[in-house]
Amino acid sequence: MEVSYIKDIRHNYLVVSKKDEKADEAYCVRMLEANSIGGIIKPENRIIDGQTIYYYEITSKQALDIIYAKSTISYERIKKLFNDLLEIITDSYEYLLNPNDLVIDPEHIYIELSTKQAYICYLPGYNRELMDNMIKLIEYIMNKLEYKDKEAVLYVYNLYSVCRKEGASFNDFCNAVKKDKQEGPRKIEARKDKQEEPRELEARKVIAVGDSKLDDYEIDNKRLKLMNEVPLMMEKISDETEEYYYPIKAYIYTGISALLAIFILYLSFFTRIIYTSLGNRVDYSKMFALVLILFCSLGYIMKKIWARNMRLTRIVSRERYVDPRKEEYSKSIDFVKQDISTNQSTNKENTPAINKNNPDQSDENMAKTVLLNGDIKDGHRGECCLKPESEEVYEPIWICEFPYVIGKQKDNVDYYLDKDVVSRYHAKITKEGEKYYITDLNSTNGTYLNDTPLPCYQRYEINQGDVVAIAGIKYKFKTA
Repeated sequence: MEVSYIKDIRHNYLVVSKKDEKADEAYCVRMLEANSIGGIIKPENRIIDGQTIYYYEITSKQALDIIYAKSTISYERIKKLFNDLLEIITDSYEYLLNPNDLVIDPEHIYIELSTKQAYICYLPGYNRELMDNMIKLIEYIMNKLEYKDKEAVLYVYNLYSVCRKEGASFNDFCNAVKKDKQEGPRKIEARKDKQEEPRELEARKVIAVGDSKLDDYEIDNKRLKLMNEVPLMMEKISDETEEYYYPIKAYIYTGISALLAIFILYLSFFTRIIYTSLGNRVDYSKMFALVLILFCSLGYIMKKIWARNMRLTRIVSRERYVDPRKEEYSKSIDFVKQDISTNQSTNKENTPAINKNNPDQSDENMAKTVLLNGDIKDGHRGECCLKPESEEVYEPIWICEFPYVIGKQKDNVDYYLDKDVVSRYHAKITKEGEKYYITDLNSTNGTYLNDTPLPCYQRYEINQGDVVAIAGIKYKFKTA
């Protein structure tokens, strides 16, 4: 399907055009307009020059392939994604919609960043086999797995084997998802009853391998001594949540509307409009009609003022301190391994000598410190650069790999730009051949190229000297 994107003052839209619309497709559109189905982005049907065009609002949502372009998918995220998809597809059956018209594609599965809820588009006439789309989605996720996460690997490969089985149906897929969801807690509980905590058991095994002559009591003492000798420093963890809020004018308009309704009611008594023809008593039928009209009018105005598309978003930062011994118990295992390897190396006859002229040689296997947003040294900073106009406030953004994502999702972007106006996933720079391109990633405050706002998810070529504005922060693009 051919798609495009449109950005207006407050909203971003995915736009899909079709040549014609069949009767059953028109029914599906009317069904979606009349009902609110969770997880399905409603198509707004517009006819221009005899051509049907569907608009899907994707404001404050991010495409799945953008979120996991630089990271792996955890077990919990995978499980939530497939449970959300299962609920959406089940609801489509209940409303007599064709599930083959659901666009299940990593590029067009959108995640609400604040709630992690998955949303997909319903395109009448799309008609792609549901299980084929599900297999393609699972294959995409298989390439994004953290293969050290055994639960995630088993979960995805189980779904994949079920979907690839000859004659597999959607019910088989549902059973695979529900089976894992029901049996998971029971398996974990049984494991806790029968054996020690996995990390503690691993620590005991590591120490036992290093010194097989120690008994269990001495092993426990060595482990506890190791934990007590490590100096405690509380670890600071910062995270951000995106929340909705209504502007002040919404409260002002609400107050004005309520006062106006009260004033009209008072005026009707004062002018005796709702009195009988003789004017000696209140006509209750007139008063009831007036109150009903005021109530309906006030309700309609409130619906417009407090509509969901009138909400604004803001990033709320939170900080907390945790005990690393509780959160990262596996660090103790690393110290134990280092201690064991040191003891073993002293007992070997052919231990390689350390070069005295190169004192850093002994640290080759130690973990390297990575400086966030740090420049690459030795003169190799990158192929191109975004040089800020305000150099005293912002630092240059050196781009050394592609695609290069800029945003405020600290653990999942290449360059972390800590400003409230910047979105979590704001912009992406790519390269094809010798040309460079920039793409806006459905950001809230937009990306500009030479003062021209860019529609989301559409790439534009950038050249030497072009001015790129990220939420109003201006940079000049330069190549090395």
